Amino acid sequence: MPSHGRFWPNSNMTVTIHNAVAVSPVAGSLQNMAASAAPDRNRAIDFYRAIAMALVAVGHWMATAVGTDADGNLIAGNALEFAPELAILSWLFQVMPLFFVVGGFASAMSLDSFWRNTPTGRAQDWVVSRLRRMLAPAVVLASVWLAALAVGSALGFSSLIATGATAAAIPLWFLANYTIDTAIAPLVLPLFRRFPRGLPAVGVAVFCAIEVARFAQIPVVPQFNWVLGWLVFQVAGFAWRDDLLPGTTTMAAMAVGLWATAIAVVTLGPWPAAMVHFPGLENSPTHPPSLALMLFGAAYSATAIALAPPITAWLAQSTRAWTLVVGANSVAMSVYLWHFTAIIIATAVLLPFNMLPTAAVNSGAWWLQKLPVMALAAVSLTAIVAAVASVERRALLAPRQNWNGSPVSLFATAAVLSIVLKQWAHGAVLPMTCSMIVLLALWHGVVKTRDSGPVR
Repeated sequence: MPSHGRFWPNSNMTVTIHNAVAVSPVAGSLQNMAASAAPDRNRAIDFYRAIAMALVAVGHWMATAVGTDADGNLIAGNALEFAPELAILSWLFQVMPLFFVVGGFASAMSLDSFWRNTPTGRAQDWVVSRLRRMLAPAVVLASVWLAALAVGSALGFSSLIATGATAAAIPLWFLANYTIDTAIAPLVLPLFRRFPRGLPAVGVAVFCAIEVARFAQIPVVPQFNWVLGWLVFQVAGFAWRDDLLPGTTTMAAMAVGLWATAIAVVTLGPWPAAMVHFPGLENSPTHPPSLALMLFGAAYSATAIALAPPITAWLAQSTRAWTLVVGANSVAMSVYLWHFTAIIIATAVLLPFNMLPTAAVNSGAWWLQKLPVMALAAVSLTAIVAAVASVERRALLAPRQNWNGSPVSLFATAAVLSIVLKQWAHGAVLPMTCSMIVLLALWHGVVKTRDSGPVR
C-alpha cells in the first residue's frame, strides 16, 4: 500500500460547503467544511499550507530591520544585511518550495476532479476559476493601497506612501509565479503523466544548464528559471499526488542526503547560506531560483512528505485540530498578502512614540525592542484578516464559471497579471500605480466578469 494516500474528494463537497456557508455562522461553516473532507484526504497538504503562511509572516517580521538612528531618523532594511549570521533562520522560514509542491498536489487533485465531473470541460474554465480564488484577496490589497497613494499624493506624502506600498507588495512575487504555474498546469499535468520520469529529468537538466548560464553571465537566459525553478516543485507535487514518490522510510533517507548536499553547496560553492533574497546579496537564491535553493527546497519538501502520513493520521483523529487547519486555510491568502501591510501599520503607530528598535541588529536588546512591533503587527493582521477574509472565503466557495474565450487569451491574461504583480514591487510611483490600475482593470473587466454561466 502506498505510504501517501490519494485525495479523492467527495463530488458533493463544494455544494455542501457552499450551502453551509450561506445559512450558518463562520464557526458552524468551518465545522461543516471540516466534516465534508473525504476520509482518505491527505490532510497534511492543508496543514502545510496553513503553517507555511504563518511561517512566512513571522519570518518576514523577524527579518524586518526597521528602527531609528541616533538622530531619530527612520532606517529600514533586511536584518540579514546587518547580521549575516541570521541566514540560518531562513532555512526554517523559507517555505515557498514546499508551498509550490503543495500547490502542485492541490492542482492535480482539482484537475482530476474537474475532468472527472466535467469530461467535456475546457482547461481554461478550470484555470480562470483558480485565478479568481487566488487573485480576489490581491485585488482588495491593490484597491486599498491605490486609494492610499491617491490620498498621499493629495496631501503631499506620495513618496512615503509609495515606500509602504512597495513593502506591502513584497509577497506578490510568489503570486506572480504561481499565476503562471496555475495557467499551464492543465498542460503540464498530462505531459507529466505521459512522461513521469522523463519530464522531471529534462526539467532539472534544463534548470542546471540555465544556472550555468547565470554564472557565465549570459544575459536574459537565467530569467527563464523564474518559471522553470518553481515549476519543478509543482511537478514534484504532481508526483506526490499520483503516489509516484518513494515510501516514508526511503523519503526520509532521501531527505537526509538532500540536506547534506544543500549544506555542502553553500559551504563549498558560490551560493550564499541565506535562502531568501535581500539587497546586495550575490548569487541570490530566489532571483531567480538557484541550484542551492532547489536542493534546499527538495530537502525541505522531502522531509515534509515523509512526515505527511503521521500528520494526516493525527488530523483525522483530532476534530479540533482539523477544524483549525480548515479555518486557517480559508484565510491563508489573506494572511500572506496582508502581513507586510500589518507591520507597516505597526511601524507607523510606534514611530511617534519612539518605540522602534535602536539597538544593533541581532543583539539581545534589538530582539527585545522588536517584541512590541511584532505584537502590534500580529494584532493589526488579525484585525485586517477579520475585515477582508470574507472576500477570500467567497472566492473559495463560489461556483465555477466558464471562460468566454480561448486558452491563448486566458494565458495572455495570466501573463499580464503576473507581470503587473511583479512590477508593483519595483518602487517607482508611476509603474506601481499603473500596475495596480491594470490589475484592477483586468479583474473587473476580464477575469471576474468574463463568463457565460456555471460549468455543468
